[in-house]
Amino acid sequence: GDALVLNKWFSVQALANLPDVLDRVKALIEHPDFTLSNPNRCRSLISAFTMNAAPFHAENGEGYEFIGKMLAELDALNPQISSRMGSSLIQWRRFGDNRATLMKAELQKLSEMKLSDDLFEIVQRGLK
Repeated sequence: GDALVLNKWFSVQALANLPDVLDRVKALIEHPDFTLSNPNRCRSLISAFTMNAAPFHAENGEGYEFIGKMLAELDALNPQISSRMGSSLIQWRRFGDNRATLMKAELQKLSEMKLSDDLFEIVQRGLK
């Protein structure tokens, strides 16, 4: 019961229509009930944030940068989850030049790191 309620609460925070939602999500990463080692918790906060179009696709690229950082951290713990979340960056062709360039830059940064085979495959597909 409580875990489901917490997951829903994290999702609501990540999907909020607020100007500072990215800052709130970053703060929630430090919340005592959040852990990257819990796949459901990661999906409820980090994946949910990628579905919040306005802040994730912010013109300044902060949303992409945040996800890139989270993917790098998460990949060491759970490659399957990181590769699923990595799919949010490979859709760059659907966006204008500025956003596409920023998304590809995050993929490029990831490609220069030691990644799991799962995330590496997604990153390489996104860079083609």
